[in-house]
Amino acid sequence: MEKCVSASSSPYPSPPPPPPEIKHVVDSAESTPKEGFFSSLIQSHTNFDSLWKNSISVDALSCSMARLCFTATPPSIPPNCSTALCCHCSAQFLQHHTSSTLQDVKAQFISVAQMPRQQLGKPEVMEKIFSQLKDHICDLMMDQHCDLSILVIFQASTVHQMTRILHLVIQNQHKLKEVCMHNHGSLVFQKLLEHLKTPDQISAAVFAVKRICVRLSKNINGGHVIHHCLKLFSPALTTFIIDEVAENCVEIATDKSGCSTLQKCLHHAKDNTMKRLIQEIVSHASLLTEHPFGNYAVQYVAKMKIPSVNAEIMLQLQGRYAQLSTNKHASNVVEHLLEFSEEKDAANIIQELMYTQNFLRIIQDPYGNYVVQRALQNCKGSVYKMLSTIILLNYPYLHTHPYGKRVLTFVQRRKNYEQRHI
Repeated sequence: MEKCVSASSSPYPSPPPPPPEIKHVVDSAESTPKEGFFSSLIQSHTNFDSLWKNSISVDALSCSMARLCFTATPPSIPPNCSTALCCHCSAQFLQHHTSSTLQDVKAQFISVAQMPRQQLGKPEVMEKIFSQLKDHICDLMMDQHCDLSILVIFQASTVHQMTRILHLVIQNQHKLKEVCMHNHGSLVFQKLLEHLKTPDQISAAVFAVKRICVRLSKNINGGHVIHHCLKLFSPALTTFIIDEVAENCVEIATDKSGCSTLQKCLHHAKDNTMKRLIQEIVSHASLLTEHPFGNYAVQYVAKMKIPSVNAEIMLQLQGRYAQLSTNKHASNVVEHLLEFSEEKDAANIIQELMYTQNFLRIIQDPYGNYVVQRALQNCKGSVYKMLSTIILLNYPYLHTHPYGKRVLTFVQRRKNYEQRHI
């Protein structure tokens, strides 16, 4: 640790040499462990104001001394510890520096995380903080060095102060979107949501997110913000976000990040909100089924095992199952419909596949063979007997084929199993 700072690097005049009674405390900083150094400061009953004014400048102590003091855990602190060096440093720093540029504010806010709660909670200190926050809070939330200080401010703020902070964050829609899509900013905003207490605060935050939720849905960090809202707040409020997602269902479902956000909305949706979102997916099932990302939304709905919904999806895809079964993305949807639908509905898909002219090609297809295996797993009685018979009739074309022999093996294993258990 430096013992002095040149006049050129400090905003204050060069300090005079330290008085003899405190020189030994300063000299011991380098050699004494931080816990011992902190204790020696407390136990010596040194006049900290004198130490501040006469020996060490703000530049030397603003960061390093504050960290040295506050990472220690002294056994006891006298009642007048609010005048300790680290507290004095932070308070003086906030009181005498008026920063306007973003870089100045960033440099200042790094020390806020080191301030004790009782010091930070003082009205004059918080007012000074708000005067700096009003123009730069969104930028500070996205700064990896200042985000911790912002979290400390959240923890120390009263309900009224949190309302002011929330207003500063959400008043600029473009900035809010930037924060929610940022690696650090999205995490800080999620913490802000956790500190909201009143219905008015929560409503304001939800409606602010709702206005930008389409763009957030298509970003991995923004999707986390939406998911956090869905987890934290009541369905009565989050329904506004989910309705906006439903309104833009295709745009969101066909996006790499959006398809994940859509599934989370389905998980948290209730009653009429869930019905509306499902209906939007079902009505666009024909398009979404073959899409690289959209197919996940249809799969999710199929796994919900709502018979009427699955029957409606099947109706939309009717007549196309042979083509869909050989599609990399759509084949997954066909498998889910076979597995999670009513037996009679699944039988309709199987019969359409069996009677197509290209059934052998489906069995030999890299994706189609999985559909046929799923069909064998989920049919019984006459439907299974007919399906297995057609497969065995094609034995010469399947037993040496890399994909066809998988289906053939499946049929033979089930046949052997049934014979052993007769």
